[in-house]
Amino acid sequence: MNELEVQAVRLTDRVKQDLVALIAQDNLKPGDKLPPADRLCEQFSVSRTVVREAIASLKAEGRLRSLRGSGVYVSEPPAPSGSSMFMEAPQDIGDVLDFMEFRMSVEIEAAGLAAERRTETNLLRMEQAMSQFARHLQDNSLATDADRAFHRAIADATNNGRFRLFVDEMGERLIPRRALGASFTDEKDKTEFLGNIEIEHRRIFEAINDRQPDAARAAMRQHLQRGRRRYREWSLAHDVTLRS
Repeated sequence: MNELEVQAVRLTDRVKQDLVALIAQDNLKPGDKLPPADRLCEQFSVSRTVVREAIASLKAEGRLRSLRGSGVYVSEPPAPSGSSMFMEAPQDIGDVLDFMEFRMSVEIEAAGLAAERRTETNLLRMEQAMSQFARHLQDNSLATDADRAFHRAIADATNNGRFRLFVDEMGERLIPRRALGASFTDEKDKTEFLGNIEIEHRRIFEAINDRQPDAARAAMRQHLQRGRRRYREWSLAHDVTLRS
């Protein structure tokens, strides 16, 4: 990706934050109308395209809504239900394995749709997440935030807000290795563990980049299956209780 594309993504993120701040500062309530796009462009010193992408992102999160021929209005995102299947954190390694199995039913198809619908911006976000992952291979974070960012970027690329909502609601439970207190016998063991994940991410990315839906689904299936096996093997090696 070239420098102009990188700058465009950063501008979109900045304008998105500015819009959220504008809503708070002007005390806009659900149903209140945003200023016209031209005024926002002037206020934030950006192009109409950047404003449009920032608004689209907030619409996908349920914070804004459009009325044809009328404008963009503040919306109240649905409150999370207390009965959500994602709300409770996994209590043991058995719960983690169940979550991994459930993720397969959602994220495999997400990868296929991402390959069909991805934009250059989506690809850039995936590459940024992979670069972030590589930078954290040696620290104590276990690259969990970067891992989650990669999967969220794939969900974004589906152009279907439900996939993004799935990843967002899962939160840190999506990548539970840090919460589980995953530990390794030495740095080589940890590097190998994370290095395999990095390779699998690259295969998924390449299939999405090449617009190969079947290959993307296969790569995601392999990634999640291997992830499930890694957690099981780690739990056995560290004598972590497994539910039957």
